[in-house]
Amino acid sequence: MAAYFFQIELPVFTTEMMAVVPEHRHNVNKLFSEGKLLSYSVSLNRDMIWCVINAEDEQVAMEQVIAFPLYPFFVDVTCTPLLFHNTLPSSLPGIFLN
Repeated sequence: MAAYFFQIELPVFTTEMMAVVPEHRHNVNKLFSEGKLLSYSVSLNRDMIWCVINAEDEQVAMEQVIAFPLYPFFVDVTCTPLLFHNTLPSSLPGIFLN
């Protein structure tokens, strides 16, 4: 599997887009739980999305982006294959013995 960095440009946020956000968030959470999405960020003014997708190849990664519910609103999509993608490991809560 390889990592692909996507930079996605969004138009001015509309009520139509807002109506799709719950479905989009559900899709993003599902991809995270499946290990297909490694990171996901949205700019404060909601005009850009950055994400890293884990996929067999660039075509499969792009298919994941095309499946985003907000995809019909995307203005521009740029994909960059990554050599590697490091993140802080998520910590697990401590175990308390009674």
